[in-house]
Amino acid sequence: MTPDDVLKGLYDETMVGNAPAVLELTNKGLEIGMTPETILFDALIPSLEEVGARFERGDYFVPEMLIAGRAMSGALDVLRPLLAQTGVESVGTFLMGTVKGDVQIWSTSC
Repeated sequence: MTPDDVLKGLYDETMVGNAPAVLELTNKGLEIGMTPETILFDALIPSLEEVGARFERGDYFVPEMLIAGRAMSGALDVLRPLLAQTGVESVGTFLMGTVKGDVQIWSTSC
């Protein structure tokens, strides 16, 4: 499996919320020498940005967003300690909560 295959797989599987496949591809990427930054910034984040764009267009709904976020969360559990070792700094904090049945998303300044 090539790095491009891993990135495409991560992008696609994150979009559909396939958490086991995202975790497996994350580990595979690391095994073949990909950096945590590459995995995060070239596949996982762009995938969630597309999920957000689809939500704005009305193609995705809240459940799809939550499932995609949960799939990425598993990958981040693996990547977070590796990123901390490289000195990568956090770009911000995102909070999600339910208010009277409506999902609200806030972010702090990045």
